Amino acid sequence: MAHLLTEAQWRALRQLYIAGRAGIPYDGRGYGKAGAWPVLRQLRDREPPLMREVYRPQSEIQNLVVITDAGVTFYEENERLYDAFYPPTSPGRESP
Repeated sequence: MAHLLTEAQWRALRQLYIAGRAGIPYDGRGYGKAGAWPVLRQLRDREPPLMREVYRPQSEIQNLVVITDAGVTFYEENERLYDAFYPPTSPGRESP
């Protein structure tokens, strides 16, 4: 059985899921509400990776972090479980 995600990892994955294929851009200091880089790196380094980095040299937004297909599947299959451990912080739901 795979190790459970930490709260920080789950919240980062939730933000990536909400962002969808548009991803979350690098803002000059980090990846905003996606989470801290060490947390994102842990999601990237899982097997299979739950997020990936995208570099687009010809675009105004050059660096992004984006959820992978495996990340979408993981999120959708485990949302109820993780929401029990780490409830969404806003009233109602954070996810789409």
